[in-house]
Amino acid sequence: MGCRIAIAIEDKGATLWSRQGKDLTKYFPELASAAIEQIPAGCVVDGEALIWSNDRLDFNSLQQRMITGKAALPGFVKERPASFAAFDVLAVAGHDTRNIMLRDRRTLLEELASGWSPPLNLSPTTADFELATQWFEEMPATGIEGLVCNSLLN
Repeated sequence: MGCRIAIAIEDKGATLWSRQGKDLTKYFPELASAAIEQIPAGCVVDGEALIWSNDRLDFNSLQQRMITGKAALPGFVKERPASFAAFDVLAVAGHDTRNIMLRDRRTLLEELASGWSPPLNLSPTTADFELATQWFEEMPATGIEGLVCNSLLN
C-alpha cells in the first residue's frame, strides 16, 4: 500500500500533492529532489509514494513518515527512503493531458520515464491476462493488495 500523490514540476521546483490537495513535499524530500532532477518543468505525474522494508511494502513506515516531526524527519528519510511508482501523466510541457486517451498518456509517461532512475519508477502494465493473473497471485506476498485494471480504449 502506498500514498497516492501527484508530483508537479515547475521552474521553481517540485510539489507533491495528495488527492485531497494537501502539500506533502516536506514529507518526501527525496522524491522531490529526484523529480526536480529527472522530470522536466511543466509536467504533472500521478502515482504512489511507497516505502519498502524487507522486500515488502511498509505502510506503517509510510504513515509514520506523515506524522514525523521536522527534527526527526531527516533521520527517518535516511533510514526508510521512499520510492515513487508512476502510473499516469496529467500534464506535459504545461499542457493538460487528462483529455487524451489513457493509452496515449501511458505512451507519454513511458517516454518521460525512459531516463528515470530510482527512487522514480514506472508502474508495470500488461495486456497479458495470464501475467496479470500471476501478479494477482504473487504480489500479495509483497504487501500489494490488488491490481488496477483499465481499458486502454479510453
